[in-house]
Amino acid sequence: MRRIIRRRELVADDARYAGEESAPGTRMVQPVAQFIAALGAGQASGSAAAVLIGPADEVEVLAPHLARLNLIVVEFPKIGEGRGYSQARMLRQRYGYTGELRARGAIKRDQLFFLARCGFDSFDLDPAEDLQASLGSFNDFSVAYQDGSDAVVQVRRRAGAA
Repeated sequence: MRRIIRRRELVADDARYAGEESAPGTRMVQPVAQFIAALGAGQASGSAAAVLIGPADEVEVLAPHLARLNLIVVEFPKIGEGRGYSQARMLRQRYGYTGELRARGAIKRDQLFFLARCGFDSFDLDPAEDLQASLGSFNDFSVAYQDGSDAVVQVRRRAGAA
């Protein structure tokens, strides 16, 4: 079973993606386009859903449906892909999403602190990464120079700044 980091703890992943076998107690994650199409066709269930958004997907389409989502997975398909950071900030700060927000894909230990600052609270790292060792990355820095979606580190302000 796949393990992930959720709220700074190692846990078994209860989400399944396209092509993976579903089991009782698991959440099926569907692409955002499929989720929106099902809503438009009146096929969406009343229960909470889980969606996967890619770098080119617009998060604005999810805004009216955030209350029915309990998991949003942001895909990072390759190293250097940064649009997911912006998508996370928009979901948390602009649209007020409070459910689980997961980063998945080509994620390395060195990115976790910054991903958490953008609002991610769970992480499905690259399989080559050591999950236990990666937990320490959340404490790599104790001060930040920008506001973030997390309240974990103190934000340092410049002297005399308003």
